[in-house]
Amino acid sequence: MSTKNKALLLLLSATFIWGISSPINRYALFYINPWPYAAFRYLFASAALLPLAMRWGRRQAPAHYFHQPVGRFVWLKAGLCLGFLLAVGNSLQFLGLSMTTASKSGFISSLYISMVAIYGFVLGQLPRWQVWVGLLICIIGLVFIGYPGDENGFNRGDALTLLADLIWAAHLMVMGYFAIRVNPWRLVASQSAVCCLLCFLLSWATGNMFTAEEFWKAFPAMLWGIVSVSVAYVCQALAQVNTPATTTAITLQFQPVLGAACGVAFLDEPLTATLAIGAVLLVSGALLAQRAEEPAKLTPEHPRYGGLLALRAAAAVLLLAACGLSMALT
Repeated sequence: MSTKNKALLLLLSATFIWGISSPINRYALFYINPWPYAAFRYLFASAALLPLAMRWGRRQAPAHYFHQPVGRFVWLKAGLCLGFLLAVGNSLQFLGLSMTTASKSGFISSLYISMVAIYGFVLGQLPRWQVWVGLLICIIGLVFIGYPGDENGFNRGDALTLLADLIWAAHLMVMGYFAIRVNPWRLVASQSAVCCLLCFLLSWATGNMFTAEEFWKAFPAMLWGIVSVSVAYVCQALAQVNTPATTTAITLQFQPVLGAACGVAFLDEPLTATLAIGAVLLVSGALLAQRAEEPAKLTPEHPRYGGLLALRAAAAVLLLAACGLSMALT
């Protein structure tokens, strides 16, 4: 099996785990506040990862195989950066999920794929045409899968979910940067520990505590965090050694398909024609994006360098505007 196909298999494994996690998280949030729920998920995941990180965490980082120097404590920097983004992203997503419908939340959450492509473009990457076409197909598919169909309009929960998308896109980009510099076990263990600590601090600072009854009702979902946090993020870290962030994001769009399948199978949600069309479009777009080569870098030698610089500035303004609008609406 080629390296690219192995990376695809790892990403699909992570996507499958996160797809199953969606209905589990919705169930748990009926009984417990978002911050303590996230804190306990990452606490259990950190406890499970600790012995594995101690056993396998001393292996050389992937960058050593590429003959790149790696700092001694770069894993600590990675843990602080990624753990902070995880804590903020989880908090915003869970808060949004508690204030809006599941279908709207799933649709808005999946919009981070376009933000990853825009992030990469702002940072000077030029994704291949397959990525942009695959991205367009995936967005169309997401409209079919997650169109809310109600008259409530854009509410506070939707704004929080959109703001979380900006954080998830940044997390994916930062994960790609550290994936070749840090042993994957150390990377995931350190980010989980930092996220756990921050979520507990947020829960205490905001007074969002919990009772023993709430804890035990959400306990099975918290235990699932061992799989959805530790296993899934290790798969993602290993895959991003050989996969660009934009292609990774598009591949992860199989998650709404799996989430919808779980809803049909376990929550008795209806299987509609639009749902099936959306699933086919998502799969097609992700497979097309996987065929793309590494993104090129924008250099002054590019024939359209001036125009692309202007587009980069416009993309940066678009990201800032989306962030500002979401914060204003929250």
